Amino acid sequence: MSRTSSWQSVQKLSVKLLWRDWRGGELNVLVAALLVAVTTVTGIGLFSDRIQNSILDEAGSLLAADAQITGSREVPVQWREQAESMGLRTAHITSFQAMSFGQEGRLQLASVKAVSDAYPLKGELEVSDVPFGVSEKTTKGPQVGEAWLNSRLMASLDLSVGDTVGVGDADLVVTRVLINEPDNADGGFSFSPRVIINEADVPETGAVQVGSRVRYSLLLAGDVDSYYDKWKPQQGDHHRWRNVTDANERVTETLDRADSFLLLAGSLGVVLAGVALALASKRYAQRQLSHVALLKTLGLTPQRITQLYAGNLAIIGFVVVFLGIASGWLLHWVFLELFSGLLPRALVGPTMRPFIIGALTGFVCLLAFALPPVWVLKDTPPSRVLRSDVAGGTVSQWKTTSLGALAVIGIVYFYSGSWLITAILILSGLVAIAGVTLLARLLILAARRLGSRLGTTWRLGLASLHRHGSQNGFQIMIFAMALMLLFILTLLRTSLLTEWQRQLPEGTPNHFAFNIFEQDRAGLESLFVQEDIQSTPFYPMMRGRLVEVNDEEIGERLERLRPDGDDFRRELNNTWSDVLSEDNEVVEGEWFDAQDTEQLLISIEQDFASALDIQIGDVLTFSFGGQMVNAPVDNIRTVQWDSLAPNFYIIFSRPVLGGQGAAYLTSFYLSQEQKPLLVNLLSEYSTITVIEVDAILEQVQSIVSQVTKAIEFILSLVLMSGLIVLVASVQATLDSRLQESAILRTLGAKAAVVRGALAIEFVALGALAGLLATAGAEIALFFLQTQLLNMDFQPNIYLFILGPVIGAAIIGIVGLMSTRKVTKVPPLIVLRQI
Repeated sequence: MSRTSSWQSVQKLSVKLLWRDWRGGELNVLVAALLVAVTTVTGIGLFSDRIQNSILDEAGSLLAADAQITGSREVPVQWREQAESMGLRTAHITSFQAMSFGQEGRLQLASVKAVSDAYPLKGELEVSDVPFGVSEKTTKGPQVGEAWLNSRLMASLDLSVGDTVGVGDADLVVTRVLINEPDNADGGFSFSPRVIINEADVPETGAVQVGSRVRYSLLLAGDVDSYYDKWKPQQGDHHRWRNVTDANERVTETLDRADSFLLLAGSLGVVLAGVALALASKRYAQRQLSHVALLKTLGLTPQRITQLYAGNLAIIGFVVVFLGIASGWLLHWVFLELFSGLLPRALVGPTMRPFIIGALTGFVCLLAFALPPVWVLKDTPPSRVLRSDVAGGTVSQWKTTSLGALAVIGIVYFYSGSWLITAILILSGLVAIAGVTLLARLLILAARRLGSRLGTTWRLGLASLHRHGSQNGFQIMIFAMALMLLFILTLLRTSLLTEWQRQLPEGTPNHFAFNIFEQDRAGLESLFVQEDIQSTPFYPMMRGRLVEVNDEEIGERLERLRPDGDDFRRELNNTWSDVLSEDNEVVEGEWFDAQDTEQLLISIEQDFASALDIQIGDVLTFSFGGQMVNAPVDNIRTVQWDSLAPNFYIIFSRPVLGGQGAAYLTSFYLSQEQKPLLVNLLSEYSTITVIEVDAILEQVQSIVSQVTKAIEFILSLVLMSGLIVLVASVQATLDSRLQESAILRTLGAKAAVVRGALAIEFVALGALAGLLATAGAEIALFFLQTQLLNMDFQPNIYLFILGPVIGAAIIGIVGLMSTRKVTKVPPLIVLRQI
């Protein structure tokens, strides 16, 4: 027979065997494990890719663009032209201070924003026809000759829509009331009320002259990363690049944590996929031993057998990977439709990365887990045709475990791009393999001794635990690892959502009031009590500039430590207090006591101290209106800036300069129904400045809500992967359970007794696995929360009670459903196959 005809014969035989195994159900678990592996990883990748990119796109509204170039000098024209030549959309903003004039000679210093016609590139302006009214959204700014004033300025100047407002030397028509701008959430509030005009009206105002303090911004939307690489060498000293992650600390932290969670979830999906495929492949190979022995007796060489089964695996791989990628695409669309009302309006399209990772996961898992047990089938002796107890070709458990571990580690790192995530998963796996195996056998032995004093069904179930000690120990390890990964993901999801809800609870202050003088403080406090307005304490505030640290001029220190960093030469808002706020925590030193308030000491914020290399004991020199004040640093504290409560870099232990010239600052919450109170408040207390931050809160809460839904979806996919692992693990022992059931029923045991024994065995396995999984999850959570997500570790004591219960319930139900065949197949059929 020629080589060509021989090869064709092998191919025909390969197809026949593949079809036979498929019809006989031999490939069900293997195909299901691989399909779910590829589907899950692809689905997670697609969903996280699109949602994350869409959230970043949505977060661009915090800048009104994807990025901004801002500076004190005009943005060079060539930068704009270069950006537009690369396909980016552009807009311009010119910001400056100007006096505004209203009715009956009223005047107010205003913060003017002059915008081009394309503003905003991202997000929407919110406007109304009355101050503090219900807003409507628009994507276009004011036209030439128009001015949009915010509610504070409207109230201060006693203007209505249709009136004329003076902005510098220009007279403009008030056409809308400005409620919110998309790019007002940059963490630095404008103390002057806002007016937006068209950039064409700037010359007419006469406010921008040589020496004027003006800020210029070029807004960019599109592939800003590519543009940044070309722009960076041209930056110079007068302009700064800002992107979405610079726009708002709360959003940045949320996106960072969500990104870490999604990467961790995807990595756990990869691990679960590999475990499921390994279990399914091992069972498939074992069930092929007799077929291989028969093929050898018919003259098929070991080389041909390897080609036969490797070819079948290749066919399975290509078909299932293609179907898995398609299923992942469809699955992610199903969930997108379910969450359509809660996700960004226009989702960004996916990149190719999720498809590549899905295909790579499928083929690597196939090669690392499915190929080794199939590869050694060629070593099966022909004598197995006559004697089923003859061992077939087996591959070293150590080798398969090592190969699979390396494959999983490689995929996890490729997927996450994080050595920290990879290292934590490796460490958790090693602890699980070493500790779980030992503890599982001890617990099985203890359960066996306990069962000797129970009824027949209990004795059968617990005896099976002991009889298959090695096999059940491995199963408990698999169950425990699957449950541990699910516990980790579920608890991380819960802690993340709790953290976000804690930082942005209902009733979070949505207004700031400052420039409150002593004579107005009592009246304002009475108004808050009378109108049932929730407010934070009134903090004294004095603006001062840090000029020296340990007699070193601040400019020299900044040049030495942070030549390209933040400029801390600006004026800072300083306060004094002997009470530590709830959202502050002292991390070095101790908070002021009664003796400390008798001298002037400083409490400094941690990041501020780190940036300037300030330690406890260092002496800081501040200038308050030209008067120098020296004080040593007594303690260092962290500040939860995103709480939207008044917070400060510097807190003194007692009043500075006797408190002369200090004004007070507070924050408070107003519902939409209470908004009209602001008009009366500003009219009665004309010197007070009020800043509305509720629009900022709405933007941040919208982004957090979208991230939350993404996390819910990812969790559901990984839970599905975990269930597949459990089913595959149970299916791997199905043959031996069929034989035991046949023998027991032949000896007179009823089907109910066999089912009861199986239920007891699986419930016991699940309870033991749940207990061990809880311990492993707590260890892993400690590292994940403290090292990966920058959160405080919160132990879950109740999980040590719920873990075994959850494990018993899940494993019990999955085990019984997966072994229904055990009591339905007639014993005679099973015994004939032995």
